[in-house]
Amino acid sequence: MPVTTEDTAILVMDRGNEDVKLFTSLLEKAGFHVSQSADKGDILHYCRATHEGAPIVIIDTATHGLHLPELLDQVQSANPSVRVLLITDGHEPKPAWSDRSSIRGRLTRPFRRAQFLGSVLEAAKPLALTV
Repeated sequence: MPVTTEDTAILVMDRGNEDVKLFTSLLEKAGFHVSQSADKGDILHYCRATHEGAPIVIIDTATHGLHLPELLDQVQSANPSVRVLLITDGHEPKPAWSDRSSIRGRLTRPFRRAQFLGSVLEAAKPLALTV
């Protein structure tokens, strides 16, 4: 059954990452339906399954085996309304592709739980229309 709410979060992290359980718990307590995977096929499936609304895709840039520019293009094609939040390490330079319109925020480690949740909630807000 397709997900039809706007409160869907897709967590893209290595399964062995100790933050997976913490982030999942925080997101679920905030009312998000959370799917977790580091497999590109699963990520694209979750994006396509969300026919209505705009899922938030939270990508840990340290996730192994992901070619981020390609993944971002495919995620955007799967669901043009997707919103992306990047989690980066403090020493990573800001890549040129990180200015894409689907990227709604960037959270740099180390950060507090409240900063994580605040960044997710900010990314979940609809874009303001300017006339």
